[in-house]
Amino acid sequence: MIKKFINGEGKLKRGEYGYLNSKHMAAAVRAGIFLMITLIFVLCARVFLKEHAPVFIVLAVISAIPSAMSVVNLVMYLRFKTGDKKVYDDVEKCKGRLKVIYDCVLTTTEKSYFVNVFVSANKNLLGYSDEQGVNSAAVEKHLNYMIKKQGFNGWTVKLFTDYDKFIERISYLSQKELKELGSDMTMLDFIREIIL
Repeated sequence: MIKKFINGEGKLKRGEYGYLNSKHMAAAVRAGIFLMITLIFVLCARVFLKEHAPVFIVLAVISAIPSAMSVVNLVMYLRFKTGDKKVYDDVEKCKGRLKVIYDCVLTTTEKSYFVNVFVSANKNLLGYSDEQGVNSAAVEKHLNYMIKKQGFNGWTVKLFTDYDKFIERISYLSQKELKELGSDMTMLDFIREIIL
């Protein structure tokens, strides 16, 4: 597994199931490395190379910026985790030819929301979130604003919080003879761009 990660084969992309958990590890490693570099510069300035202390203090201050950014990134990713495996398995079973993406974190000006899965079918963007207390109206409003701003017209956006109704809806859509629209994949590509 480590060999796959080093070769880049095991890297998950935005929208793939397990993406958020993989980002936890990457963000933790990055934050640890940057913090270690900053600490080494401080130790060099204070303990080992005191005659060159001003240089190492400047380097420590400069390296503190990417360290802080890495820690903020880590904290942001740790707030969310990969969605329930049961949701993934059920959606994969019943999606048919429908286009889907998983592990989505939408960030609005007020709040960030976790959406387990988005499904795109014939100008319908359907999502499901098991996040407790998610404001589906706010998510739908934000998505409608973003997709209209991007030039997508005639799309219906619905965020489900009732799992059974969501599965029932995508099962129904997957059994219908829907013609494949290129805009379905284009929409999901756009959603990938705006999620964390």
